[in-house]
Amino acid sequence: MSTTSAVAFEPDEAMERRTLLLGNRLFLGANTMLMLAMLFAFLFLRSQNYGGMWRPDGIDDLSALPMAIILLLQLGCLGAVLAALSAAQRGAAWRGIGALALVLGLVAGGWRVWYQYNLGGGWVINNGTYTAVSEMWLGIFIVEALLGSLWLLTIVLPGPRAHDRAASLRHLRAFSEFWLYLLIASTFVWLLVRLV
Repeated sequence: MSTTSAVAFEPDEAMERRTLLLGNRLFLGANTMLMLAMLFAFLFLRSQNYGGMWRPDGIDDLSALPMAIILLLQLGCLGAVLAALSAAQRGAAWRGIGALALVLGLVAGGWRVWYQYNLGGGWVINNGTYTAVSEMWLGIFIVEALLGSLWLLTIVLPGPRAHDRAASLRHLRAFSEFWLYLLIASTFVWLLVRLV
């Protein structure tokens, strides 16, 4: 005769926090592998130069001002998320600051889409390896910025996390790590594409 004892599972807040942060960092690690693969492709193709066709005549330089605006919007979003996280840790109202971060993130994502389709003369994906690799790489950041904004939307909007301050704190912290990573990587890639 066997007896079955039901064990009630009570979520451990520390374990949930560690799980979310570990998952986020695993995602960032996988994303780093993608970025390194793109970096290898970019630098390998650059080193081959294919008879001077790496960057053929007729391709405009990337505009600095629109990208500076995009990066400043992303930086503003990160600052607002960190301010929201700080407010939530103190027990103060943070959703208004989170909503501001969301608006900044969405505007940055929208500007990224606009920038991608207004790179200038010669920027078509079939105009050689330079434009093909560069446009694919910049396109990855569009997807990541917009998916990041969707994640932030799920944190800020009323929902299951709205009633659980600990869950909001965990997600704000994980999102801030993701957004910082995105800001650093996209700045590096833009400088590389512009200067190399």
